[in-house]
Amino acid sequence: MNYSWSKSLDTASDGEDFENNAAQPNDSTRPNLEYGPSNFNVPNRFSWVFAYELPNSGSSKLRKGWGFSSTAVLQSGQLFQMNYNFEDDFSGAGEGIDRPDVVGPIVYHKHDPRNFIDLSSFAIPCTLTSFAIASPTGTADDCVPGTRHFGNERRNSLVGPAFKNWEFAIYKDTAITERLSMQLRAEFFNLLNHPNFSSPLLPNFIGDIGAPDPATGRHSGYYTLQATGDVGIGNPFLGGGGPRGLQFAAIVKF
Repeated sequence: MNYSWSKSLDTASDGEDFENNAAQPNDSTRPNLEYGPSNFNVPNRFSWVFAYELPNSGSSKLRKGWGFSSTAVLQSGQLFQMNYNFEDDFSGAGEGIDRPDVVGPIVYHKHDPRNFIDLSSFAIPCTLTSFAIASPTGTADDCVPGTRHFGNERRNSLVGPAFKNWEFAIYKDTAITERLSMQLRAEFFNLLNHPNFSSPLLPNFIGDIGAPDPATGRHSGYYTLQATGDVGIGNPFLGGGGPRGLQFAAIVKF
């Protein structure tokens, strides 16, 4: 059994921006605001690898040689932040990948991947004009001049889904002759059929918050998890995310 508690803090986690703000600050005049958990920060990880051979009972070959092995892993979710994916240039920086303002408590629905995060806690980083409230466009043109700013959402301030996986195998060794034996085994992958989703940044390497409600400047709806670890682009984050798998094997030893 192994348990790891860890914490990694930095202002940039990569040499270049494979995902937004991994290397370059959101606001280049205040790079200190990027200080926070690293992209690869995983606070908790528990793993348990165990195996057991059942005691032989009696002389019957059917009752001898049984055993099982198993691996279980529990891991904290990976960190990320929301960004606008060129919905508009709300900060005025000209990059189009601004972060929103956080205007309410972050609400997670961790058991519902379709509604993982309530987006009503986020808003565009500016003050809406009275004209925009009456006739909104949903763009930066709705902002009061001089109020556009970099969103206050911090880098890697959101937590993605946890990773949970249990794999199990049962086998039987049977002696055929003095020098020849055979093992029959059944192996179960993701035994509990638990869905494991990738970092919310996948599949497009950005947590796209989408367009705001043009009448209020706030967002609505929910952020949906879109990819499992086995189908994410290049599999750069967690591993398998597929459903339960079962395979049988026969091994001859001589």
